[in-house]
Amino acid sequence: MAYEIEVRELQPQATLAVRVSVPMSAISTVMGEVFGELYGYMGRAGLTPAGMPYARYHSFGAEEIDMEVGAPVSGVAEGEGRMVPGELPGGPAAATWHIGPYDTLAAAYDAITAWMGQQGREPAGAPWEAYWTGPDTVTDPAEYRTEVFWPIG
Repeated sequence: MAYEIEVRELQPQATLAVRVSVPMSAISTVMGEVFGELYGYMGRAGLTPAGMPYARYHSFGAEEIDMEVGAPVSGVAEGEGRMVPGELPGGPAAATWHIGPYDTLAAAYDAITAWMGQQGREPAGAPWEAYWTGPDTVTDPAEYRTEVFWPIG
């Protein structure tokens, strides 16, 4: 897949999220659990989603990933238990679309990394993925639509 990288000027976005360290093999299971927890709480608390659910990757280790699984929200979110309010950062970000299964998403990150090198840009924070279409909306993983953002300096 050919990736078109563009620079977007993002506005800060309030979120409600859970930050976890998980083994690579457990990412999809943990994400499903956390999204269920988040959206259940948001419904009970009367919070309105203000965008697509996301996963933000703070660090990748050999065995585990430190990640934040969340949802953009309108208004003030207090959280509950391990769910805490937070914010996706504003400022310039390299952005691209990935169409296809999640297990091929690394290609989008590789494309952004190569683009940053060509453009003389540096990462300026943890990247994240926004899930527009996934297993909850389509049955064919080839139809998944994921937007990838990586803050840049």
